[in-house]
Amino acid sequence: MKCTAVGDMLLKESDFRSALQDLPGITSYQGLEWKADMDRTAMRELIRKIETEGSEAYSLPEEIYQAMIDSDVLFVHLCPVGKDVIRNASHLKYIFSARGGLENIAVKEAQAKGIHIIHCPMHNAHAVAEMTIGMMLCESRNLARADEALKNHIWREQYPNSGHITELRSMTIGIIGFGTIGRLVAELLQPFHTMIYANDPFVPADEIKKAGCVPVDRDTLLKQSDIITLHGRIGPNDPPLIGAEELKKMKPNAYLINTARAGLVDMDALADALKNHQIQGAALDVFPSEPPQFDHPIFKLDNVTLTNHRGGDTVDSYRRAPELLADMYREVMETGKTRTML
Repeated sequence: MKCTAVGDMLLKESDFRSALQDLPGITSYQGLEWKADMDRTAMRELIRKIETEGSEAYSLPEEIYQAMIDSDVLFVHLCPVGKDVIRNASHLKYIFSARGGLENIAVKEAQAKGIHIIHCPMHNAHAVAEMTIGMMLCESRNLARADEALKNHIWREQYPNSGHITELRSMTIGIIGFGTIGRLVAELLQPFHTMIYANDPFVPADEIKKAGCVPVDRDTLLKQSDIITLHGRIGPNDPPLIGAEELKKMKPNAYLINTARAGLVDMDALADALKNHQIQGAALDVFPSEPPQFDHPIFKLDNVTLTNHRGGDTVDSYRRAPELLADMYREVMETGKTRTML
């Protein structure tokens, strides 16, 4: 089979090549790079554009386009595989994505043509899950606020949640989206002996129970959780999962955590809810534009912890992705399927 791998500014073509070039059944390998010279600020904008506009957000250079339509199997990270590629690829059988999300791939068109898509939600899942637990502790226990005060020579005793600070074991944690990262968050929470609710319309209740969680509907989770953490996905034109109406349903002492996608939350509604103490606090690692618009009201509030998209940014996340894809390729060749194949 002819194989084409397209690296980028985060995952180099050489990383793909070292993991893929000796795979069984691959008769030729072509490695290319797409926008590999971008700096991190430009990269953030590129990712935002893909996540909001999908596989048609960018047109491809002719060399990459021709290589893709002449391939049997593609390996990509951020590079789009759009409708035109799918339409004109005469013998494309598999698309392997080093990402968990599939926004950069024309999924419906590929499925209609019988092209299998294999994605890699595990590549940064541990990193994001760890970050999520850290954000819960940081916001509920005022770690960043105490650090900032001490560095300004202030011994701070009063915080937005003073008198309401509890341990995780006394809380109910609500997980919206019980995919790879949501399940890892639940696993990491187990030693804290907390009650865990989970809501995901695509996951059977029995699976949620086996993971030690309580399956609940969205309204129950919103109304009864002390911390709500988001790990779902929405389409490019879908409304946020958390808007003004959802925030009204949350407890006044509840916290909202978002280490997933900025579009999951209506930022204006969240800022209003925090300003009016409708909820206790929030912790965000993602923003609608990155770098964000710093004149947004969210940056003036004391009851929110903010980080600049650090969730999946570990050496392990990128280094392991091609190796995981290589393992998935072998599994598909041996069994005809793998867990994350569409």
